[in-house]
Amino acid sequence: MQERKRWSRLKRFIGTGALSTAILIGNVLPLHAAEANVAVPDISPWSIATLNEGEKYGIYPMDWYYDGTFKQTITSEKFSSLINATEKKLDGLGFTKKYDSLTMPASEEITRSIVVDTLYQLLDRYELPESFAITGVSPASYLQQKGIIKGSGGNTGLQLDHPASVEQAVVMASRLVEYTYDTADAGAEGLMWKVTNDNNTLYLLGSVHMGIAEMYPMHKSIREAFSAADDLWVELDIVNGDMTYLQEKMVYSDGTQLQDHIAPATYEKLQTVLKQLGLPLDTFNSFKPFAISTTLTSFAYFEDPADSIFAMAAGIDQYFITNALLTGKPIHELEGVKVQADVLGDVSAEAQEQELVDLLDTLSSKEASAKIATNLKQMQLEWVAGNADGLKDQLMADGQLTQGETNQKLLGERDKNMALKLAELLEQDGKHTSFVVVGAAITLWMAWSLTCSKKKVTTYNEC
Repeated sequence: MQERKRWSRLKRFIGTGALSTAILIGNVLPLHAAEANVAVPDISPWSIATLNEGEKYGIYPMDWYYDGTFKQTITSEKFSSLINATEKKLDGLGFTKKYDSLTMPASEEITRSIVVDTLYQLLDRYELPESFAITGVSPASYLQQKGIIKGSGGNTGLQLDHPASVEQAVVMASRLVEYTYDTADAGAEGLMWKVTNDNNTLYLLGSVHMGIAEMYPMHKSIREAFSAADDLWVELDIVNGDMTYLQEKMVYSDGTQLQDHIAPATYEKLQTVLKQLGLPLDTFNSFKPFAISTTLTSFAYFEDPADSIFAMAAGIDQYFITNALLTGKPIHELEGVKVQADVLGDVSAEAQEQELVDLLDTLSSKEASAKIATNLKQMQLEWVAGNADGLKDQLMADGQLTQGETNQKLLGERDKNMALKLAELLEQDGKHTSFVVVGAAITLWMAWSLTCSKKKVTTYNEC
């Protein structure tokens, strides 16, 4: 019962949008200073868009960007790892295999031809629908026709005899995954509604702010809706937002410190957890309880910090904001950092401390943390399946999501204000299409609200 209560307090960060603030906080607190200032990876401009998609598939670790070899010839070991992970991703489509094992090349140097041939053999290994039309054509021609390799001029123009870099191999494998899922009419269904009024259209996508590889690729219909939109609307722009106000909101400005505002027992629990996590005991001495809670929340879901970093990078908001930046699509905020910082920061001191205590108790219990991680994974899988009822049941379990001071702020007036802004978009003159990404819990409420206002709302993932 106590574990369910802790999960109820934590899950609002996943479904209501407050995790956007948690991500921002994670980027400015000293706890994540090293991660926030990590060197920019050496990535070619031509590959960025594909890598933004492919890195979410889980077919290669993002550490490869930073090990100094991304533009160098891929080693047999890395190539084997990439192919095995790509095969595992394709296995998720459920196709029957013609034969059990794939023969990996014995060559010490992995050429582009070897990459092309291996990816083709990997695809041809499955019993595929006729839509793939994979027979009767050479590997290079087939992959070229399907956009998996780019260029022209046959083998000479493609330079198939040249060594393949890690970057080139990863890009081709990523394109193969996207092509295969799209041709199979597969991919994460998500929770998306199409809302229309006269000549105006909103695509309303519910977000889970911590992602998993199963969420990618998203179904082609979601990506096409985004491409068709004139602009992107999010709760807050977690890439370009000004964090000055948030930074000021997180800390005590009157010369006091954390231990002056919370019970000695609470501070002692924090010290114990920080020691358990291998963090300096004075990390949060100047920060308010809400800032500590939102920062430490990720530790309740992941034992390995690398998993936490991937989950945040694979969040739905982050994915579309990055895509908007890459395509030059305007980004607009429904709230902004000030609103979300106020939502969390203006909760009473008593409620902030109780929330911190609940989180610390969770972090102190491996059993409780495991249960919470399981519940989060279930929410993510409900999103992948496009199961609105299942996700709603997860969010509303125990009735805790709508109870308490913080939850009332998160799912109260701010939701109404965002819905009003969206209604205004639908009422504007002319013809306009917007793609809107907000927390899944908020999206469920908004879809209902816009339906009641007599706008035409379609459960898009069932069309």
